[in-house]
Amino acid sequence: MSEEAQVEQVAIDEVPSGEMEQPQEVTQERPDWLPEKFERPEELANSYQELERAFYSRKDQLRQQIISEINEEAVSSAPISPADYDIPEVEINGMDISVSEDDPMLGWFKEKAHSLGMSQSEFDTNVKEFLHMQMTQGPDWNVESEALGEYADKRLERVDLWADKNLSEEAYAAFAGIPASAAMVQLFEELMELNGQPQFNMTSENQFQERLSKEDLMSMQNDPKYWKDKDPAFIAKVRAGFAQYSRGK
Repeated sequence: MSEEAQVEQVAIDEVPSGEMEQPQEVTQERPDWLPEKFERPEELANSYQELERAFYSRKDQLRQQIISEINEEAVSSAPISPADYDIPEVEINGMDISVSEDDPMLGWFKEKAHSLGMSQSEFDTNVKEFLHMQMTQGPDWNVESEALGEYADKRLERVDLWADKNLSEEAYAAFAGIPASAAMVQLFEELMELNGQPQFNMTSENQFQERLSKEDLMSMQNDPKYWKDKDPAFIAKVRAGFAQYSRGK
């Protein structure tokens, strides 16, 4: 041992053991709010973080499980293939509406319905709603009436009264399902004339002519289309007018 080391050792040996400087331990008071199973607040924080991670992991698993079960249930209620959907019978305003199997729109909807897992009942409901929407979408009467003039509403009323009186219940139901348009009114007015009705004519502010008078019919007989050209449609119109006049007497 060197001389310096010997001197240092002697100095240490001469210091009383009680006077040797001991390292001081830093003690931290335990908070009153800390649960007994935790020694330090850090342990509580770590436990909370682990619990939070487990909760969100379980939440994601549960969400995926619910989605999977819903998808499985939807698929199980759908037909085996898109082609297995039956076309529902649709009745709108008393009319039977049929859908062609060759309709490309129908084929697309079957594919889409099957991919969404629609049941036959859900498929039927959607098809019926679509057809009803198509049937109810029609011309705007406010626009159509302008083409018929001042008495457009009266002309439509007259056509409706004639159809109600002369058509069968089934035929009138079909007529009622036709959207009101200027072309529709003019078509039926022409049919009415062929049936012996006069051209639309207002006899007063609120009434229209319902049938040809005897003078009207005699005037029509003097028309070249009746006695010279012998127009079949015109002749039929005159004869129908006389028949209606006779019934109304």
